[in-house]
Amino acid sequence: MRAPLRPVFAMLALAVALASAPGAQAASIWSEVGDGDLSGNRLAPTALGALAAGSSSVTATSVAGDREYFSVVVPAGFQLDAIVLSAYSLASGLSFVAVQSGATFTEPSSGTNVANLLGWAHFGPGQVGTTILDDLGAGTGAQGFTPPLPAGTYTFWSQEVGSTAVTYTLDFQVSAVPEPGTAALLALGLGALAARRRRPAR
Repeated sequence: MRAPLRPVFAMLALAVALASAPGAQAASIWSEVGDGDLSGNRLAPTALGALAAGSSSVTATSVAGDREYFSVVVPAGFQLDAIVLSAYSLASGLSFVAVQSGATFTEPSSGTNVANLLGWAHFGPGQVGTTILDDLGAGTGAQGFTPPLPAGTYTFWSQEVGSTAVTYTLDFQVSAVPEPGTAALLALGLGALAARRRRPAR
């Protein structure tokens, strides 16, 4: 007699529900409106500390020449899944962001050696509501990466390219690294579901 698949389906339903549930409102970890300017010194970035599971937002106001440097820590056992551009105050505009591993930004803003960057990207109003983490990973000439980013300390450099000030919010989305057993069980459940769907009706 074939074992019932109900527990597997229940687990799959829970996984789908969690994956499709709308994210909770991001907790602000820094806003230049109330917390002051982010550091303009690449060797002494604003240290924002460990990111909590879920979504943590950083809001900055920038204009050409106003550089923002800040570092975040992805704790052990967690990963950075996305950096969602959740707000951008200009209808047109272009901003720049780059990232390096470590607690400082080693490259100067002038004469930057892109090969020493983990990644870089441009972003603007057309990307509101989407993640720019994959764009960072695909920056031409940089070391590059494929999201998610693993545990570690990362320092970001951001600034507006144009002469009009822009305020933008970046939501850093962090989750626990799936345990191998959980991933394998989910794959097994998906396989069982696919096999059941392929079985002809009696």
